[in-house]
Amino acid sequence: MNKQAFTFLTLFSLILVLSIYYIMLPPTSQNEVVQNDISTIEQLQNQLDKKREDIITKNNEIIAKESSTSESINEALETISETKNVTEKEKSIVTQLAELGYQESYVEIDNQTVKITILKKDATQSDASNVIKEVLNLVGDSYQVEVKFIDE
Repeated sequence: MNKQAFTFLTLFSLILVLSIYYIMLPPTSQNEVVQNDISTIEQLQNQLDKKREDIITKNNEIIAKESSTSESINEALETISETKNVTEKEKSIVTQLAELGYQESYVEIDNQTVKITILKKDATQSDASNVIKEVLNLVGDSYQVEVKFIDE
């Protein structure tokens, strides 16, 4: 084998190995910035937002696949729609709680449970009762409401 062919094959192999390595690397998001001075409520909200984005992304990938059946595409579309509806309900609950005077609150709807975390010192049972009553007015009686007060 002459030197030119050997050099070509060596460089081609190196490029092929590096290409495969690059493709196999997990994707990194440039939005993942370390933030030290954010509250517990903001951390919880960021985690929930990331979880919901992952669900939507995963279902969009199912829709985009050529090998997906119409049944799996319909399920993916339904999941995306449900996720967006739940997110809207959560935002409306947070808005309503802000109007009641609870400026920092976190709301997560999981199945038929509404989990609420509110930043407030010296919370009373009447605060919890008011929150539960208001949330049930918004979402209906079919949900169970859990309220937790934190004081950082």
